[in-house]
Amino acid sequence: MSDRTSEYRVHTYTAAEPGLFVNSYVIETAEGVVLVDANLLLSDVRALSARIAALHKPLLGVFVTHAHPDHFNGLPVLAGDGVPVYAAAEVADTIARIADAKRVQWQPVYGDEWPDRHRVPDRRLSTGDVVELGGLRFTLHTVGAAESEADSYLTLDHHAFIGDLAFHGTHPYTADGHTRSWLAALDTLTGALDGAVLYPGHGAPGDVGMLADQRRYLMMYRATVGRLAAGAPTLTDAQREELTAVMTRFLPGAPLSWMIGLGADAVAAELAGEVTDDAGAAQIEVVPA
Repeated sequence: MSDRTSEYRVHTYTAAEPGLFVNSYVIETAEGVVLVDANLLLSDVRALSARIAALHKPLLGVFVTHAHPDHFNGLPVLAGDGVPVYAAAEVADTIARIADAKRVQWQPVYGDEWPDRHRVPDRRLSTGDVVELGGLRFTLHTVGAAESEADSYLTLDHHAFIGDLAFHGTHPYTADGHTRSWLAALDTLTGALDGAVLYPGHGAPGDVGMLADQRRYLMMYRATVGRLAAGAPTLTDAQREELTAVMTRFLPGAPLSWMIGLGADAVAAELAGEVTDDAGAAQIEVVPA
């Protein structure tokens, strides 16, 4: 990868804990700024908007890495009608499908901090597509279901904006129940991103070591859920508390520990489904031709 970092700067806006410590990245060029992910709560979105305005350069475009509200909620505030919003086609489709349901679920919790409307990315991309903004070339890479229903990441020279494919130093969100495919994605990404600086959706930038750390976490989480659930698709309250205790010992001092229990039933159901699928596959009889 070529290194042209003298041509641009990467600024990070990180929300406080109510906003899940989510990162939005502002890439500043001589011609303008490009935003990667749009934050969650309106107070943070407005602060991010002010940060962009303080650069006194136009917003050239926004990328959304995946379809979780902490990455797309701020789009209506941040991106005016003339600002293109880019995302993988499957990410855009997922946002269109889930945004209203997410508002119904979480607006009672967050109140006025949750936006009353959403915006679906209008520039639909496929894996390998290159977008030129501000003299820079961003390449989109789709991953499929991993941390979310549809994940992707962006590369820019030796930088990789990986969304939530790895959480760096915080407990991750597992409630979409795709941990098996997430693990498979991490195995592939380790080689693809070797040598890059990774910018995660939560936590500080780092190298591919954060992918290995995320893999170890998911393996421990799945093993613990599997032991506790013993084939059941849900955990009891006591089992969920034990899971939380195990994972907080595994990642001591890490924030967002409430997300450990949030994903417990989804992963228990995922593991129960894997057992059923594997048993069904074992019963398939291959008849020689």
